[in-house]
Amino acid sequence: MKKEFLISIIVAILLVFGVKTYYDKKTTNNTQVSTEKEVSNENEMLVPGYALGEIPFIVAPEMPDLSIKENPNAKITLDMTKKISSVPGISVTPVKVENSNIVGGDYSMQIGENGDGQFTDKDKTVQTDGKGAGQYIDENVTIQRNEDGSGQYINKVTGVTLQVDAQGEGQYLDEKNKVSFQIGADGTGVYKDENDSVTIIIDEKNSIYNSTYTKGNITIENNGDGSGTYNDKDRDLLIENDGKGKAVITLKGKTTEVEAKPLEKPEKFPKLKMVPPVPSIEANSLLITLDSGILFDVDKYDVRPEAAKVLKNLATVLKEADIKAFEIDGHTDSDASDEHNQVLSENRANAVKNFLASQDITAEITIKGYGESRPIASNDTPEGKQKNRRVEIIIPTI
Repeated sequence: MKKEFLISIIVAILLVFGVKTYYDKKTTNNTQVSTEKEVSNENEMLVPGYALGEIPFIVAPEMPDLSIKENPNAKITLDMTKKISSVPGISVTPVKVENSNIVGGDYSMQIGENGDGQFTDKDKTVQTDGKGAGQYIDENVTIQRNEDGSGQYINKVTGVTLQVDAQGEGQYLDEKNKVSFQIGADGTGVYKDENDSVTIIIDEKNSIYNSTYTKGNITIENNGDGSGTYNDKDRDLLIENDGKGKAVITLKGKTTEVEAKPLEKPEKFPKLKMVPPVPSIEANSLLITLDSGILFDVDKYDVRPEAAKVLKNLATVLKEADIKAFEIDGHTDSDASDEHNQVLSENRANAVKNFLASQDITAEITIKGYGESRPIASNDTPEGKQKNRRVEIIIPTI
């Protein structure tokens, strides 16, 4: 009897233990499924890259740099031009030389004592105070710049326009990339990027700045007092931060409250950048023109004694500028035969070379004679013939 009673007790204990184990496992499994669902729901409530309940900060974009990109080896600086043009009896013009031909037409230039000046040809105008203010116009770019950096910039190639005042207020438009800024002096304004469907608005109410960011169906609002919202219509997700340490998250109609830090105060828009400085006069060579009437007697190629001073002054400047190489070209009018004028032009170019060499010019000097083949004026008038009788020195820009 005792033995049977003992067996009954053991069986009962085993049954109880088995039932408890079963329910413990079932409870554990149910808890695990519940946790996985909570984790899944929590992931859906997240803004990618941010913590639960956190709203992304709205970054105020900045206008890109508009600096004129120039080849420093293709510039004529006003200081250099001013120094050489100070030599009496010669004129100086910035030019472009391609395949031994001077490219361009009617150039004119005036240089002031302080690096200010102007340069014009058929499709380019440069007027500068020597400090970046002035006007620059060519086929593609227009710059009008005041001393304080305000003004206007238009680039037909890039499709960029800029109008800005001294306080950094104005508008910027990039037609090709469909980007625009409308900025006030107080940092408020509107930014649009049509390609990415992005709009950023920064406003000010009662001395508090607030900002709104929109991209497609996503909208972010920062109210400037720590509160704000994030709304993703595609995901049916809304995050509302009360600015006091809490955020309410609504996902597909279900609401959850979590702890969340208040939003940082929104940025202001940076001021628009100033108009780029008026660039230096672009060229790849300096053209120094010497009047043959000053240098030589009629139909002669010996340098006149009175012309020696002109060439000596020129030699001094060339040495100070440390010119490494240049070319001397001789030209004539159309009087006499082609053969005669060709020889005369070569002899006159060689005479100038020899004189400069006698003044300790160590640069590599090349000479060419063009005779009457490259007139710069009509040979039908005495004035035109005088212009055509010339010696030109072409100095590559350094």
